[in-house]
Amino acid sequence: MILFDVGGTLFDDGPCIPIDGLSRLRLAAKNPEVTDDKALALLWDEYMNEISGLKSKSGVSLDMPLSAAIKYLTMKTGLRFDISTPEQEEIFDRYNSTRKVIDGIPELLDTLHSLSIRTALISNNAMSGEGLANAVKRWIPNGRFEFFLTSADILYCKPCKDIFLSALGYAGLEPNDCWYCGDGFVPDIIGSSGVGMTPVLINTKSETDLEINQVNDKEYIAVNNWYALRDYILKITE
Repeated sequence: MILFDVGGTLFDDGPCIPIDGLSRLRLAAKNPEVTDDKALALLWDEYMNEISGLKSKSGVSLDMPLSAAIKYLTMKTGLRFDISTPEQEEIFDRYNSTRKVIDGIPELLDTLHSLSIRTALISNNAMSGEGLANAVKRWIPNGRFEFFLTSADILYCKPCKDIFLSALGYAGLEPNDCWYCGDGFVPDIIGSSGVGMTPVLINTKSETDLEINQVNDKEYIAVNNWYALRDYILKITE
């Protein structure tokens, strides 16, 4: 199985502008007139300032689920919806930034599917796995990911080993059966190698298409584009 990060790996997102997502979320309510965008943005900022920096007793960073923030804002302002919470998450996510699929991702995923290599997602993301699934399927409808695991689902954030081990347990695989692709050296490369997965680092600023490096006494693959990884996989699976 090859597992993927989301932001910076599947998608290139611009800066997050919460008020834009909140505005669209308000308009999706049955009664958008009960509040306004300014009031929602003020509540958002107050809430985020209050709950930022959450950690476990052992010092692991924790993610506050977006569903909790949405529930707090919408109930406090009296907004009511006919759509599910994951659908509300997806609306907020869709409109709070610009987004494009990173070049080579559709082709890489199609190749993995043709080779019967399973795929899934692990992301440090405030969205639930269900909300993230809705978002990813909108942009990559033929992704064929088996499951979507986010830090909001289990609170633990990468590079904590527990989020990777949870995915392995659900997939029914051993670490050496899995690669993990991401754009962050500490959360993705250090995190996945720490449980025995083979890490793949995407760095579009690198001058080298593909090279093999070392981390934690383990090899990891570094690429500057996803076409290079697809070609490498095709070569080693011939």
